[in-house]
Amino acid sequence: MTIREYIRDQVFRRRAQEKGALVIYDPVRRYYDVALDMAWEKCQVIDVSPSIIEQREAATEALSSLADGNIHQLVIWIPAPPPADSDAKQRDPFAVFAEIGAVFPSGDGDDYASICRRAKPDHVPEINRLFEDGEPTFDMMDALDQGGSWPKLKTLLGASSAREILIGIVSPKPEQEEALKQDPTWVGEAREFVHRSLGQRLKTKGQTRQSIADELWRIILFSEFVFDSGSEIPSALATLPQAGIEAKSLIYDLCDELRKHEDHKDTYTIFALEIEQELSLAERTREMTQFGERDTFSFEERLFLQRMVDQALDGELEKAREIWESRRKSIWMGQEERLAEWTLSLRALDLLDTASRLSTPRFPTLESIIHGYALNWRDLDRHHREMEQAVNEWQGDHEGLETLVARARSAYFRSVEALQAEFVRLVATEGWPVSGGQVLWNCQIFSKMVAPALDAGERVAYFLIDSLRYELGVEIEKQLSDKRPVILHTACAQLPTYTEVGMASLMPEAESALKMISKDGKLVTTLGGQVATAPATRLAYLQSKKGDQCGDIDLDDLVRQKKPKMGDKVRLLLVRTRDIDSIAHDTPHHVLQLIPTLVRQILRGLTKVADMGFDRAIIATDHGFILFHEQGAGNVAPRPAGNWLIEKTRCMLGQGQADAANLVLKREDLGIPGDFEEFAAPKALVPYSRGQIYYHEGLSLQECVLPCLNVQLVSGKKGKKLSPDSLVLTYRQGKTNRITSRRPVVDLAWPQAGLFTEEGEIEVVIEAADPKGKIVGWVGSCPTINPATGGVRINPGAALSVGLRMEDDFSGDFTVRVLDAATNVLLASLHLETGYFE
Repeated sequence: MTIREYIRDQVFRRRAQEKGALVIYDPVRRYYDVALDMAWEKCQVIDVSPSIIEQREAATEALSSLADGNIHQLVIWIPAPPPADSDAKQRDPFAVFAEIGAVFPSGDGDDYASICRRAKPDHVPEINRLFEDGEPTFDMMDALDQGGSWPKLKTLLGASSAREILIGIVSPKPEQEEALKQDPTWVGEAREFVHRSLGQRLKTKGQTRQSIADELWRIILFSEFVFDSGSEIPSALATLPQAGIEAKSLIYDLCDELRKHEDHKDTYTIFALEIEQELSLAERTREMTQFGERDTFSFEERLFLQRMVDQALDGELEKAREIWESRRKSIWMGQEERLAEWTLSLRALDLLDTASRLSTPRFPTLESIIHGYALNWRDLDRHHREMEQAVNEWQGDHEGLETLVARARSAYFRSVEALQAEFVRLVATEGWPVSGGQVLWNCQIFSKMVAPALDAGERVAYFLIDSLRYELGVEIEKQLSDKRPVILHTACAQLPTYTEVGMASLMPEAESALKMISKDGKLVTTLGGQVATAPATRLAYLQSKKGDQCGDIDLDDLVRQKKPKMGDKVRLLLVRTRDIDSIAHDTPHHVLQLIPTLVRQILRGLTKVADMGFDRAIIATDHGFILFHEQGAGNVAPRPAGNWLIEKTRCMLGQGQADAANLVLKREDLGIPGDFEEFAAPKALVPYSRGQIYYHEGLSLQECVLPCLNVQLVSGKKGKKLSPDSLVLTYRQGKTNRITSRRPVVDLAWPQAGLFTEEGEIEVVIEAADPKGKIVGWVGSCPTINPATGGVRINPGAALSVGLRMEDDFSGDFTVRVLDAATNVLLASLHLETGYFE
């Protein structure tokens, strides 16, 4: 490429295409011919020199043509220097065009010498010598390409540029390695090449490629580090060999290619880590205050993370997010521990951002706060859950990150406590549940959702999911929306929000049949006068209403069994699970790990009942939940004085007195049928007893606003389909099938089939299974992981690094599987084995 072509295509045309308009200030008329050469049918070039007034009018008309789409670019060439200040801009008749579009020159990189160095990176030393003698012409610059230098290196390596030669030496392809072995005469030429291209003489006496490459790696990486830092290097490092400043562009270009290309990533990582450790860079640069924008070495990535944390803690959330975006494709993200840290930092940032937007709740009515929570404020709970899930995956030690997480938790607590105060105020004023409007009551779900479908002749699968918070219902709806017709309804929970009452409220005729009866000094939940405190008694009640057309099955059994036993007469299938609630009360910290598994099971269960011939699924729940990472000191409410028949973690039933910490309301004002007078609950989001981090049973939006999903199982709507070879799964570019860490990172790619593909983002499950099918590893960290499902989201044409977490006690052969999140269809697989260094 000639220098004229480079300036025309890489400098001028690129800016004109990006901005639409380009103003070129050229006082020495160097670029006149280049500018005029840009003209074509869709690019109008205006030469200002004949008449400023006439050409100003022509430029205005051309700008209108640009706006109308008649031309694609407008270029204005001006034989004058650019305006130096605001006064000069006011006098410049073309300044407005420069403001609208792009301008040349713009910055130090647009001087003639810098452009020449970028255009001819192989000849930087010669270019510098030419400029020392004056400004070379375009022809003199092009003559540099006619020397035919480095013939042996170019021939053996199949290279055509300095960058390609250097890559061939430091990270050769197998055929390049073999070619250099067969002809050792290249070494002398390589020494001269390094001196002329990098301005540094090799010190090694070795005659092998490896000995030369070892020294080159040190020069290349340390040079990039020095150039990028822009600050004084500690005296202990000042004597290390580095490239001359004239080779800066070549060094940057070379390092970018080594980090970006899959063939070189592993080699780059190995040498960068070795050099960093060998030179003790982390310790010796501790006093440096500036490190630039490139993460040449691993320790710099840690500094970028700290920089992001500092920005977030200073309230500069957008600047913090910009740092995250700049690091997303960092080569050091290939280490699972780093992925986990950056994922956690992003989750904390999302929570801080959401809490800052949702901090002052003001709602005029109870219905408005329920809708507000369902539309926006539930995001507080989602982002808090996602951050706590990321905390669980993180096993590192980073004081700044811990501070950021603590700050995000505090912001969340402030927002949800303010929301809770508003909710309690409205319930005390209006009662519960909301009457009229578009909000369902849980007692109405069977009569308004299930019964009409049965009456219409449909077979219905009725999923009763214990403790499904509203924000998780939203995530399920998102997963289903591109596969099946689904409607998410908002429902008011039946108080009190504990399981036996909530599940009973989902049975037929619950509006009139549900009642809490006093028996032996206790309150017992009944349906139609019959005890309904357990799944078996509720099923018996259901069968008394619907006869032998009812069946029931546990969700685990439904998903696990190939052909669940189900009578032909079954038209209403009860699908039950209590996973979240039962595990949460025993081991609350495991809830966050269980949620993705439960959501995936629900999705697979829907596919299963569709295959079994059911027409519709209704997904309902008994109550939501509150989950904190720990119970803070003093975060306990005193129980109100009174005579209480039921004393739960978050509510009391009987008779008593309200106080500063407790709300006490008449049961009839809260829609509770029973043999008692009043319901009491803490006003704040705290329990009555210590040692609680997971709880429900009380009165809050998190516990009382519930999802109900109506899913059409048989329809003409088709979900996204992938052929098994659409996704490509690899480990270390296929160079080995042995993992040496229990936190390996695999690469998932979705090669885009065509430019105009209609396929969009999909979500897949990635897991590791032993030869018997037992799951021995799962996704740990990934920038696009969906915390609600544990699935990984990927777009056509994208490639992702996905961190896995292997079981501590597993070793041997295993298969990494990529599965469709809804159907469990295998989309890609990779056979690996462990080779841990114990």
